[in-house]
Amino acid sequence: MIPLLLFSTHVVFNSEQRERNLTMRILLPKALTRIDPAYGPLFFLAGPVRGGDDWQKRGCEEIRGSIRHFYAAIPCHYQEGHPLLQFRVVDIENYFDRRTAWKRYYLNMAAIGGCIIFWLPCESKANPRADNNPYAMDTRGELGEWRGRLTNDHNLRVVIGAEPDFPGLSQIQCNFNSGLGFEFPIYSTLSQTILAAIRQVKAVIL
Repeated sequence: MIPLLLFSTHVVFNSEQRERNLTMRILLPKALTRIDPAYGPLFFLAGPVRGGDDWQKRGCEEIRGSIRHFYAAIPCHYQEGHPLLQFRVVDIENYFDRRTAWKRYYLNMAAIGGCIIFWLPCESKANPRADNNPYAMDTRGELGEWRGRLTNDHNLRVVIGAEPDFPGLSQIQCNFNSGLGFEFPIYSTLSQTILAAIRQVKAVIL
């Protein structure tokens, strides 16, 4: 069971974390982190991880250009030395048994208390996926799930962007248009996608 104190506005920092309190807070699997709504909105950076060429780092930098205080949930396992690790905040390590459970928890939270950002880059030629599984396999399933949820609740905050050559993009566009009954915007650059998410958050929260 998730602790009820998750939304507590009291967060304890050590001296190093106190410095990071001035900027973004990064959430990584499979840790539980309390979300303080007074600090800032929660963005979930959804999209390809393996073969995605670390677009999440660029996404955080784009957000920080417009919002100084925010949380970003990123379903990545970073190696020591990755620049985003210095911003990581944790309350309970390995709280969730599976990364999937962690993702679902923070996706649900972001859709209400911030925004889910789907970015669909083409697979990196320099660092392609190396496990023989289809590229962006999990992301496609998540897109289908959130299309269905948006159909039932238009108040959920989800934005999508994609590089024009992302495989199957025209079908994704068709499915969203058909399911939601209107021309669902899919942005063509990461910057445009991030700005769309920020607009949605500022219109309701900030």
